[in-house]
Amino acid sequence: MRVLLLFVDGVGIGERDPEQNPFARFPSPFFSFFKNEPLPVLPHDGVVIPTRADMDVSGLPQSASGQTAIFTGRNAAQALGHHQSGMPTPTLRQLLDESSLFKSIRALGKRGVFANVLSQHYFDKRGERISATARALIAGGFPWLTMDDLRAGRAVSHDLTNEFLRQMKFEVPVRTPAESAKILAAICQRADFTLFEFILTDMFGHHQEMSQAEDLIRRLDTLLNVVLTNIDLQNTTVVLTSDHGNFEDLSVKTHTHNLVPTCVWGAGQTIFVERVKRLEDLAGSIMAVLL
Repeated sequence: MRVLLLFVDGVGIGERDPEQNPFARFPSPFFSFFKNEPLPVLPHDGVVIPTRADMDVSGLPQSASGQTAIFTGRNAAQALGHHQSGMPTPTLRQLLDESSLFKSIRALGKRGVFANVLSQHYFDKRGERISATARALIAGGFPWLTMDDLRAGRAVSHDLTNEFLRQMKFEVPVRTPAESAKILAAICQRADFTLFEFILTDMFGHHQEMSQAEDLIRRLDTLLNVVLTNIDLQNTTVVLTSDHGNFEDLSVKTHTHNLVPTCVWGAGQTIFVERVKRLEDLAGSIMAVLL
């Protein structure tokens, strides 16, 4: 059994209001679900599980604590006493080092892959202040994928096009979202657990970029359609989730209190439906599928 986790930063379940919610203005076969409405059956027989991101801590949910909760199964906000934005603090780093999902996967003798390309420059520049995803990978002792892997079609960029890397002066090819999605599907077939991180939704949410929201939604639609078409859902579970709301309400620059969607397709769907109510439930559910 395999699991592919698609982590899409900053997406909640918002109102059906096209003035503030890009998913209402630009309908999507995968993201047209809204607060206080019946949940649809998604293409490829997917389900949507509304998921709490608050961890019983007051204040707006934030990235570092939310992501740590997803990748460890620990209540990161309660460990800190508050929600934490940005990169993991020393306390959150300790949680990731102790309880990383990748570490648990290695203990089972299984292979985990972070499909996003990383560079040595990233680690040299940031030191300890790396993302929760990168920290979780390293805690598991798995190697990161390099620029050589990206050029050879064995890794993907967070934007699915490599545009960001080219702006950073890396010599990498331009790819379409469909091409990157096919690469991701192939990576998934060679590992027991694969993680992909898409961060543009949170970035554009903070900038309230409705003018570019349709492009992001179409990238995500393409990603899901291509991945779900190119993998065997009889032996693979595909999970999409987020750490907090943001992109679903562009009337504000901040995160939101909205529930986040956990969308699930494939073999282990029932496990997630039965177990997931909060971000902290995701890591254990993934491990239950992999056991």
